[in-house]
Amino acid sequence: MREISGFGGSYEQTCRNMVIAGMEWWDNNPSASVEWKEYKNIYGMTFNESDDCKSLQDAMSEASGNDCTGAMMQATLSHVLYAHKNGWIDYQSKMKNNT
Repeated sequence: MREISGFGGSYEQTCRNMVIAGMEWWDNNPSASVEWKEYKNIYGMTFNESDDCKSLQDAMSEASGNDCTGAMMQATLSHVLYAHKNGWIDYQSKMKNNT
């Protein structure tokens, strides 16, 4: 699949670990309500996160060794939410086809 970050190496592996952890969190919290907002023109900062969103972010952060940037969190959270909404197969297809 194509890269999540575009930075390769350990940065990309951390992003992949975070996405997997996020999907595993969904498996364990199927009725969760993950809500958050983004700032216009500011990447790497979110606000008004629901308690479930904070819990999801905690699981994803732990998968990064608690060493992820705000941009990593926002990017990987977007991937997790897309995969949860559309299914893992669709997510993989999009990531393989660069669409």
